[in-house]
Amino acid sequence: MAADVDVRELLQSLIGEEIATATGRPNTILELGDDSVLVATGRSPRGQQVPLAWVQDAAQRLLTEGEVEISVPSLGHRSAFVGAVLLRLPGAALVSATPPRVRLADPASAYRLSEAGQVNAWWADEPRQRFWLEITDRPDIGVDLHCPQRDAAGNRNTGYSLIWWLGIGDIVFHYSLNERAIVAWSLAAGAVTEAPTVWLSHRGETRRRLQVARAQPGWWRDLEGPFPLEQPVTLAQLREGVDVVRAVLDELKATHPGSLYFPFFFWGGTELRPMQPYLNKLPAELVDAFPQLAAAAASAASAGSPTPSPSTPTALGEAYREARVSGLPGEREPFSVDPALVERGLKGHADTQNELARVLHDAGIEPRSRRPQEPNFDLAWETDGSVFVAEIKSITDDNEEGQLRLGLGQVLRNRHRLQALGREHVVAVLVPERPPRDASWRELCEELGVVLLSRDDFHLASTLGNESKHRSLRDR
Repeated sequence: MAADVDVRELLQSLIGEEIATATGRPNTILELGDDSVLVATGRSPRGQQVPLAWVQDAAQRLLTEGEVEISVPSLGHRSAFVGAVLLRLPGAALVSATPPRVRLADPASAYRLSEAGQVNAWWADEPRQRFWLEITDRPDIGVDLHCPQRDAAGNRNTGYSLIWWLGIGDIVFHYSLNERAIVAWSLAAGAVTEAPTVWLSHRGETRRRLQVARAQPGWWRDLEGPFPLEQPVTLAQLREGVDVVRAVLDELKATHPGSLYFPFFFWGGTELRPMQPYLNKLPAELVDAFPQLAAAAASAASAGSPTPSPSTPTALGEAYREARVSGLPGEREPFSVDPALVERGLKGHADTQNELARVLHDAGIEPRSRRPQEPNFDLAWETDGSVFVAEIKSITDDNEEGQLRLGLGQVLRNRHRLQALGREHVVAVLVPERPPRDASWRELCEELGVVLLSRDDFHLASTLGNESKHRSLRDR
């Protein structure tokens, strides 16, 4: 791991803010210069200069060693202030001892600090600021977030590093450069994982120089979704609201010093355009200003609420959204991974799901995708008074047992949650890519009232509402 951290962004974000030392005494950063930082204390309210190198060296030591002592012999005669800054680094925690120490809480925090660096997290103390904007020309927009770890010159780029600052459940809107509109939204899920990505920068000069996408180390973040906006927010509509966009930007600049990672800029001072960075911070004030975005935020909030039990259930799902294949390579090195979300980007899963949807559609049955308030199923349909909820599983000889165990648990859970939403008769359907080699899986599914419908049986999918046909399928 490269021991390389730059604390300037952190110090910039702390200007004017009172930060506490390990013993609780207040320090305030008044000004950040090229080589030093002006710090006010109770004894020196006008401030004293602290060399920036002292803070930088202490951060490097914390990154390299994982723990540093807050004392004059360790950090110099301004050790209290330096320790207070270290405690604001991601993943840093105070260790009660004599003298006190600062420790990085886990390997992922050390990796984030080393590889992603520090950003100006101006939104950290504002719970409403949980929105982000992906700006991309990807054909599989919204399947996941992924980006390189460095730019074409080998440097950190906050448009990539911001992938580390999403919280689980944060809302990611997706701006399509191809459609020139915000077209969908998703929920951030899981943690960052590391794997190669094939990438070509949006920056015109870099794109002209490299010409073709190339494989390089990347970061990946799983998403739940995407959920299309009922009406996309077009670039033309954003430009119609340019005065609102400019007012939000001006207010943020007045309130928060340092970089804002704002998703739009004004070309020539007037023409609103999307920024070139891949991932950007979308202020809550802009979400509020555009009804389509505000409606999506309300849907996301209700998706996280306790499951209601209405007397009359709403319509099942939404129009089917074709499953798309992610560019994800076969292996990932995870800090934590939701295998269900990862699998949805795999070709075997997507092909199986789309084929089942086509079979149903050809039989006159409408396949449905989930709404945000519904359980996270792959596919559902309704016929003959029953709701069928399907969990797709791509399987190999090596992973068959684990995949079927995972899929069975998921489909049982989804059946239960749909029943809690007021559905009287819900049939769980476990859909492996091919028939299981272990025949006992059919016996187990029958005991649990689950239909095992492998790809070879798709021609029977439209008949599952007929109990005699349903029984004949179980007996195969």
